Amino acid sequence: MEKELKYPVGRTLKKMLDYVTAADKKIYLFFVIFTVTGGIYPFLAVLLPKYLLNEITKAGGEVSGILGIVLIFLALMILFGFTRTFIRSLAYPRITYLRLSYLGKTFDKLVSIDYKYMEDANFLEDNSRALDSTNSDDNGVEGVYTKLFDAGPIAFTALGLILFIGKLNIWILLGLLLNVTVGIWVKRSASKYNYKRKQNVAHAERRMKYYYNTTHDFGFGKDIRLYRFYDRINKNYDKEIKGYVKVQKSIKNREYFLGFVEVLSFFISNALTYAILVYKTVNGMSIADFSMYIMAVTTLTVMLGTLADQFSFILNEGQYVYDYFNFIDADMGDKEYKEKTENAKKLKKDETLEIVFDNVSFCYPGTDKYIFKNLNFTIHKGEKLAIVGINGAGKSTLVKLMTGLFAVTEGEIRINGIPISEFNKKELYAMFSAVFQEINVLAYTLKENVACSSIAIDEEKVVKALEKAGLKGKLKSLPKGTNQTMLKVIEEDGVEFSGGESQKLAIARALYKDARMVIMDEPTAALDALAEAEIYESFSDLVSGKTAVYISHRLASTKFCDRIAFFDGDGLKEYGSHEELMEAKGAYYNMFMVQGKYYNEEVAVSE
Repeated sequence: MEKELKYPVGRTLKKMLDYVTAADKKIYLFFVIFTVTGGIYPFLAVLLPKYLLNEITKAGGEVSGILGIVLIFLALMILFGFTRTFIRSLAYPRITYLRLSYLGKTFDKLVSIDYKYMEDANFLEDNSRALDSTNSDDNGVEGVYTKLFDAGPIAFTALGLILFIGKLNIWILLGLLLNVTVGIWVKRSASKYNYKRKQNVAHAERRMKYYYNTTHDFGFGKDIRLYRFYDRINKNYDKEIKGYVKVQKSIKNREYFLGFVEVLSFFISNALTYAILVYKTVNGMSIADFSMYIMAVTTLTVMLGTLADQFSFILNEGQYVYDYFNFIDADMGDKEYKEKTENAKKLKKDETLEIVFDNVSFCYPGTDKYIFKNLNFTIHKGEKLAIVGINGAGKSTLVKLMTGLFAVTEGEIRINGIPISEFNKKELYAMFSAVFQEINVLAYTLKENVACSSIAIDEEKVVKALEKAGLKGKLKSLPKGTNQTMLKVIEEDGVEFSGGESQKLAIARALYKDARMVIMDEPTAALDALAEAEIYESFSDLVSGKTAVYISHRLASTKFCDRIAFFDGDGLKEYGSHEELMEAKGAYYNMFMVQGKYYNEEVAVSE
């Protein structure tokens, strides 16, 4: 289904100009000066041949007179040309800054929208198109601003020449305008055709980008080689390339046909112009005037052609700026994230959390399959709850619901008696320190990775968090200590942590944040049995005085938790303490006994 445009060209341009008014009004002053100086400059080239020929052909014409005319025109050209160039050099960096501020709004949007959109393929393509309009200094937002700025002097010159030529012969003018109209139609038709296929192009580009990034990501290097993933990646990449080339081929074929129409129009217009001027010269018009009008027509043809190109460019790129405004203006939960402050609920400082799931049901956007249905349970203040169960039972989804990353489909989640929807998102996110399965190490210093900041870092607190997480020995081995750069993406001496060390780093990050509630989602998945046992033994100390949730498919983690919530494919199956569930001899008991056998064998091997 083709995407409908939400913004007409005029409204989009108005929004862009309103943005300039709010951000940098001085650009308007530069535009006026640039328009006048740049608009007068071409007139000098039109008038110069007439004055020179008159001086040369008149009786008694002297070299001094010819030289004087040349010097006067040369001085004026230097003056106006220098001013035009200087003003452009002042304006263009400001236009670039405008484009970067647009890009900043995109980033701001991405970090404040509801998290559910980050897992939506349609959203990812919309985001890709929005970024397309802000990523380049030649296209999109900056391209439109630049073309609008450059159009000023061209339109100024063209208007003057239209009045000038129109007085001589209206048919010359009509021929030129017809040529320009055809040119605009050609470019507009091509841009519409291109835009209709942009969805297919964006789809292919997103997939090709994924395959490209995968092959260039060091983290995939071993698997790609050992398991021959490159065969599958190459096959998929080739498939996307073929689809991409097919779309581009259809676009180029269309442009070829339209280009032929444009050339034919240009030939007819020029033939008409020269026929009229030759006729007038034969009937008494001077050679000087003939040369002037030839120069005027040639200049106007170029100016109108340039305006047509710029207008078509603005129409074409404006379509992608439409996508930008659609993306920025769409309410994806970000408005509530930013604006819900006046009436938002707040908890008392250091207040421990209690979380209640009240008849909660949830299904992912765009689907009707429920992950949970009528889920009811309570995580009490200061309680350590283990959430365990089979893979795919929705344990990680549960975390996203309680932290506000996902909104419930039905029912309600309350924190200390207050519906989660009544909290400001920033306030809500600040309540939780979480260790997720996906561990993201950034190419910054170790302390910045722990503090998730580059300012006001508490060095002592960073060291304590690393030591508590089991990285004391690793920290001592680093040449630069907490100032050691992570990864080798930016710095050659960057350090690559192992999977287990990265997991401990994520735990240190959660400890440094020191939030009201700690959530650990499979925090020991990459650790061996002994390292895992160390985390288990220190868990109570790590979360001392806080409400804590520990998610794992390894049931050995449940012994140090106050309560256990056991999930299977149908939702919450069993709920109680370890002793209560073992006595019940249900699903939890059976899984615990099976896992216990293999877990003991793993410990024995490690020892």
